[in-house]
Amino acid sequence: MNKPADCYLDVPAGKAVFVEGEQGQVMYVIESGAIDLLHSARGEDPVVALGAGEFFGEMAMFEDQPRPFSAIAREPARLLRIERSAFADLLRQNVEIALKLMHVISRRHQRSEYRLSSILADSANARRKPASVPAPTASAPPAAKPVAAKEAPKPAAPRDPGIEPAPAPVQAAAAKTAGSCVLRHAQGEIFPLDPARTEFLVGRPDPVAGINPEINLSGVDPTRSLSRRHAKLVRQGRLYFVREDAATVNGTFVNNVRVTTGVDVPIKPGDKLRFGAVEVDFAAA
Repeated sequence: MNKPADCYLDVPAGKAVFVEGEQGQVMYVIESGAIDLLHSARGEDPVVALGAGEFFGEMAMFEDQPRPFSAIAREPARLLRIERSAFADLLRQNVEIALKLMHVISRRHQRSEYRLSSILADSANARRKPASVPAPTASAPPAAKPVAAKEAPKPAAPRDPGIEPAPAPVQAAAAKTAGSCVLRHAQGEIFPLDPARTEFLVGRPDPVAGINPEINLSGVDPTRSLSRRHAKLVRQGRLYFVREDAATVNGTFVNNVRVTTGVDVPIKPGDKLRFGAVEVDFAAA
């Protein structure tokens, strides 16, 4: 399909396509050249380097959020511009584009989760490692007995800035949960949450798109009210949260209160969760 000339953007080497913090209404597909995505926290070290056939800025198609990265041409690049207003028509005309977009977003999300898990693991190991104390030398006089001092408070574990800490009552109730929980449906179906995992996708499978949720509720959803990627249950230590990553048609509810998309809502044993028309009890195993 031929594209009009004004759909393309030619960017010289070193020039920014957009900068971190800008509002976006356009995504880009790289026809030729190379683009680096940079984050201010990493300076000039690219977060990812992209080449011909890859795309970037796709989150602007789904929500009004500031650009999380700056996009800089590493070498002269020719880009295909896709406006948000034309995005839905493009997906209807070419299903393969939609599937590729979902695959790339999923892959990038998995990479981000892996980096975050590594950071949290390194931080936990650093806190557990005892500080080394140099042995006294033979010529050195005996050290004076130190004056007792209050132990300095331990630094808080790094936390996703987008997640607010759970209120104290929720933490107290969740502390009783040893990390092993289940979802119970009124028909008797039980959906266990593997304590070795930290995220559980809730939805229904889609072999074409490669979606296979850890919590498949399609068997108790005769009206097909669930989205394929409806929501997630997220475990942080002993605490559990419900997160709706993308707005769903039939919504996600905790104790009959609809959750806000993108916000982690704390849950505890005894809470009732509803995904579309499917209601389950969150309980300790």
